[in-house]
Amino acid sequence: MLEVKEQNGHLIASLADTDRLNAAVASEIKSELTDQLSGNANLVVNLSNIKFIDSTGIGVLISALKTARQHNGSFKLCAIQKDVMSLLSLMKLDKVFDIYDNESEIK
Repeated sequence: MLEVKEQNGHLIASLADTDRLNAAVASEIKSELTDQLSGNANLVVNLSNIKFIDSTGIGVLISALKTARQHNGSFKLCAIQKDVMSLLSLMKLDKVFDIYDNESEIK
């Protein structure tokens, strides 16, 4: 479900085959993110194709951030669609995550 590529020292992951990050796909995504982050990786998740996220999906992102920090890595988000960004802002998670407009901005 995750498609991962390397770019400028970061792993860039995209969610393939879905436009939703919800309870139906959460356990698989969480497992794949944990695998990627277990070796002090710097992971960026490109959410450009995600049109809907629910509380379970939010939990997956928070869990991934926690895992990254435990392994001295980083977890960032980029290319977030307007509706998803509105939800993250409403929950004040835009202050918790490093968020970039697109992959080319990532440092």
